Amino acid sequence: MSPRWQQLRACSVIGAAHRRQDKPCQDTSLSATLPAAGGNLQLLVVADGHGSARYRLSHRGSALACQVTQEAVQTWLACTPLSQPERWRDLLTQELPASIQQRWLEAIAADWQTQPEASQEAFSPLTYGTTLGLVLLAPQWWGCAGVGDWDLAGVDVEGQAVLLSEEREHSGSEATGSLCQPPEQQGWPMRAQLQRLEQPTELRALLLSTDGVRKSCATDADYLQLCAELVNLRDPQELEQGLNHITECGSGDDVSIAMALQADGPAKRRAWLKPRAGLGVLLLAAGLGLGAWLMVHRETPLQAQARELCDNPEQIPANLNQRRGQFQALLHNPQLSTQLQQQASTDPLGALIASSQEGTIAGCAALNAELSRQWQRARTPTAPANGKMPPAAAPGAAPGKP
Repeated sequence: MSPRWQQLRACSVIGAAHRRQDKPCQDTSLSATLPAAGGNLQLLVVADGHGSARYRLSHRGSALACQVTQEAVQTWLACTPLSQPERWRDLLTQELPASIQQRWLEAIAADWQTQPEASQEAFSPLTYGTTLGLVLLAPQWWGCAGVGDWDLAGVDVEGQAVLLSEEREHSGSEATGSLCQPPEQQGWPMRAQLQRLEQPTELRALLLSTDGVRKSCATDADYLQLCAELVNLRDPQELEQGLNHITECGSGDDVSIAMALQADGPAKRRAWLKPRAGLGVLLLAAGLGLGAWLMVHRETPLQAQARELCDNPEQIPANLNQRRGQFQALLHNPQLSTQLQQQASTDPLGALIASSQEGTIAGCAALNAELSRQWQRARTPTAPANGKMPPAAAPGAAPGKP
């Protein structure tokens, strides 16, 4: 079976320095699922507006770059089957960059007409300057392209991350490629690549980021370790909090990530920040604060249980059906909820069920829907043949983990 990509996430956070200066966030990120014949095409995009006075509308430039990238990809997807990876390789190198560039120039020219200064100043693409990185994820291949100093990391099923694409032309300087440059200076072909996914594949996740993330790290090893941990954050709010901490303790720049995980082949989980030779404390450049944040936000037993169930949604009903007595016991004895939640380390599924009695839990839609169905069944039990209802389970009789 071909790998399927799931859990697309994109998040942009204003930099701590820009927040103090009352500047807008010049980063934009996007993730989207585009229906196609032969399977969906997933799209990840990040863009980083240049931000200085010369590029004063770069926050609009980055937002429009992400928008027109999705439009351009959808246009080519309508006439290009996903089963033709070599054609998509050519598109990433040639036609797609040209299409994005043309659409972006038209979009920023239209946006300029809405600006108050348009009547006194001539339009210039420099005003909207931005980088752009994109990743395409098909069932049997993935590809990337773009311009500027974005980074792409891959994480394997063992939890090890590797840098798959970076800007080399301007390495070691603040200069970078930009959509506002002439096309021949942008260097799209140097960043374009397409890789087929072998079956089975060792690739578990791809993480695309703007340069503010990597600049917050002391070394490339620290950046890759951070990527390996970020792909494990399932809660969007937790991810946003993490990016806020990265910019506050690191570069102060805007930070953006867009990432996707494969549905098949779950990773072998590692203890969060378990000491590893040569790493010591994660992200020295971001200070001890980031390492402390990751320690505080390590996965709890209840979160791990929810993740395991959501990784295999077809098994959720069977697992919860085995706990029907527990749902009924919780309705008859409210004190049991506290007891089960305190025993999360030994019975995480029991703790999850108890927590769900108070409302929706942090998990997938399939899990919350099945929990809701089980609670409904528990509230309207079917009477047995003899007409007598069975006694409620004792508080200490919670079933073991299936």
